[in-house]
Amino acid sequence: MAWIEGHWIGDMPDGPVEHVLLSPRFGQLPGFVRALAPQNLALYEIGVFVEIGNSLTLRVKHFTPELAGWEAQAAYIDRPLVDRDSTSFYFDGATFSRTGPDSFTVYFLNRSDGQERETLVIPFRRTSGPARRSDGAPS
Repeated sequence: MAWIEGHWIGDMPDGPVEHVLLSPRFGQLPGFVRALAPQNLALYEIGVFVEIGNSLTLRVKHFTPELAGWEAQAAYIDRPLVDRDSTSFYFDGATFSRTGPDSFTVYFLNRSDGQERETLVIPFRRTSGPARRSDGAPS
């Protein structure tokens, strides 16, 4: 998933969302999300793609604009990789689909009380990041 490194801007129903992903190191690819509402910040999210065994897990933790954690202090959400193909990584409840060299779409399954509620679709486009060759690979 090294292609995802960089600064991205996405479109959510209530406003834009920024997603910054650092380069992978030591089996981890960390990222930070800032979601905006029309008149304020909606949330922050820290996430990391973690190599576990021979697979990946997306580990996330959410925060209010005041940095109060949504999850308990030592808690986080794990979304293990369940499948992948040439353009998409399918995690439990979240799919990252590369739609071009500088774009991808995330599909988040919203769950509440064990029930599937809706799927949030967020298209992203690159605003900056590592230099790319014509085939999309880092140069």
